[in-house]
Amino acid sequence: MAPVGVWLLGFMNFWHKGEMRTTRVRVLPWHVFLGHYTYALAVVTAETRLPKKLTFLQTRGDVLRRCTESMVVNGLGLGLALLSGIVILAAVLPKHEAPHFKMMYTNNKCLSSQ
Repeated sequence: MAPVGVWLLGFMNFWHKGEMRTTRVRVLPWHVFLGHYTYALAVVTAETRLPKKLTFLQTRGDVLRRCTESMVVNGLGLGLALLSGIVILAAVLPKHEAPHFKMMYTNNKCLSSQ
């Protein structure tokens, strides 16, 4: 989408909040899914890039087959996989904490009830 289209969408969202509320509620699950999917693609890209770079260095003869650099790359890959798994799990698990107050929306105001 062109930057002008993104700006126009943001502008309409800002000025017509009441009309867009139902659209936001309908689009929210897809927005969350695409965010998680993009994060997972970035992690997969990083995970595949690590051994590719190590293999390239090994074929050129700059790095030996079993050396400290290989252990570092393997450790980075395992650490990245573990960290990304924890992040995705924390994002997907339901929140069990009860909110302190509930937000109630009217047409023009945002009221908090305790």
